Amino acid sequence: MAIEFFGEVDKNAKGQNTSDLPSWFFNIHMEDLQEQVSRSERQIVSGQVNIEAVPMLKQEIVNKKKRISEIKKSIPKLTGSNKTQVGKQYNELKNKIADSMPTIRDNEKGFVDPREELKRLKEHHIEVSPELAESCSVKHVKGKVTGDGANRMYKMMGRLLGENENVERIRKEGRSESQRSMDALTEFALSKMETPRG
Repeated sequence: MAIEFFGEVDKNAKGQNTSDLPSWFFNIHMEDLQEQVSRSERQIVSGQVNIEAVPMLKQEIVNKKKRISEIKKSIPKLTGSNKTQVGKQYNELKNKIADSMPTIRDNEKGFVDPREELKRLKEHHIEVSPELAESCSVKHVKGKVTGDGANRMYKMMGRLLGENENVERIRKEGRSESQRSMDALTEFALSKMETPRG
């Protein structure tokens, strides 16, 4: 996959990403920067700024505009086969995450073991394309990522595709596979305990 989800604007002096999600993901930050620029420009035009402070404010405007431009340039471009490929991987990942999550019913009934849920989020158990994980700057072990890592990948792809990026919205409703297995084992055990009628 020739898509990089993180750009130079996301990296520090050592070339490391400064956040788990790329700058372009945070729409509110972009809007806030743009509003700061517009407000400063209005203040200069209306004479609300002390004349001695104008040069410094103008430089701040230049810096913020440059940052906005860099963030916009870092947004991955999806075209043709790239978009199809990302869409396919997005849907595959959505299903894998949903299968790994406790269902809505399990949560409501208190069937979720906090230790198991922590393992799901922190252990490498969801299989993905290593190339995709690396593009999303998510650590993988033999092509497997943690639940947390998978969630970040899902959010980035969802935002880029204009699709759902809220992991909670893909949580299934009924009982999970593990709970259904426990039900079957319980039913089997109970059937063996039944006393034959004479």
